[in-house]
Amino acid sequence: MKPAIAIALALLVAVGLSRPALAQSAPYANPQFAAALSAALRSFYTRDFAAALAKFQACLAIDPGEPLALAFENATLLHIDPLRLQALAAKEEADAARAPRNALAQTRLGFTDLFLAQSDSSRADDARAALDEAIAVDPQAVAAHVGLGIYRYGLDERSRAKAELLAALAADPHDVLAREYLSSIYQKDLQDPNRALDYLIDVPNVVPQYADAFYHLGSIFDDLGQYDAAVRYLRTAIDMDSGHVGEAGQDGLPLLGRIYLKIHHVEDAKRAFAEAVVFGEEPEFSQSQLDKIKRGLIK
Repeated sequence: MKPAIAIALALLVAVGLSRPALAQSAPYANPQFAAALSAALRSFYTRDFAAALAKFQACLAIDPGEPLALAFENATLLHIDPLRLQALAAKEEADAARAPRNALAQTRLGFTDLFLAQSDSSRADDARAALDEAIAVDPQAVAAHVGLGIYRYGLDERSRAKAELLAALAADPHDVLAREYLSSIYQKDLQDPNRALDYLIDVPNVVPQYADAFYHLGSIFDDLGQYDAAVRYLRTAIDMDSGHVGEAGQDGLPLLGRIYLKIHHVEDAKRAFAEAVVFGEEPEFSQSQLDKIKRGLIK
C-alpha cells in the first residue's frame, strides 16, 4: 500500500482541487508529537491497544490538551478495559477538585466523562458541567469547545454543536477533531458536501494515519459523484483500519460495495459485500446485496 500521505496528495491532483493546504500548527508541526500520533494511530487501528495507549499518552505529555489525542486515549482505554477508564475518571475528578479553576483539568475530566456516558448516560451531564467550567475559566480553551461540540452533536443539537466547533476553530483554525465534526454536520445535516470537503480535505495531510478521516472523505466524494476518488479514499481507509476498530473497519466495505454498483463494477461490489459479511459490517444488507448479485438481479 502506498503511504497514506502520498495517496492523499495524489487525490488532490486527480480530482482537480485547488484548495490551499491546511497549515500545520502546534502540536502537529512538532516532529515528536506527529511521530507519536502516527505510531499511536497505527497501533490503535491494528488493535495493539497497549502500545496505542502508551503512544497517545506520549502525545499528551507533549500537549496535554490536544483534542484528538485526548479522545483516542479514552477510546483506547475503553477497548482495553472500561474499568481503566473509570479509574482515569476518578483521578481526573480528584485533580479537578484540587484545582477547580484549572481549565485543562476540567477539560480532561469532561472528555473522559463523554466516553463514560456511552455506557452511563448520567455522565453526560457531568461532562457538560466540566467543559462549561473549563470555558468559564478560559474562553479560548479549544479542547473544551470541541468536547462541548461533541456533547451537543450527540444530543442532535446540531446548531449548538456547530457553534462550539466554530468557537474551537476561532481559537485554533487547524484543530483536526473540530474540522471532522463540522464536516459531518455539513455533509449529513446541511446537505452541503462541498463545504464538508472544505473542512476535511487536508486533514489526512496533517494526520496521515487517521483512517476515519479517509473514510469520511470517501463518503463525501460519493455524495459529490466523484466515484473514483471515493473508491480510492475508502480503500485507503479500509486498509489502514485492518483491525476493524473505527468507522472504516465497521462501515467501509458496504459503502464501497454501493459505490462499485453505481459505476457498474459488479465483481468488485461482490467482493466488497462478501468481505463485509465476513467482518460483520452491515451483515444483513451486505448479504442481501451479495445474494442479488449472485442471482443476477444486479448487473
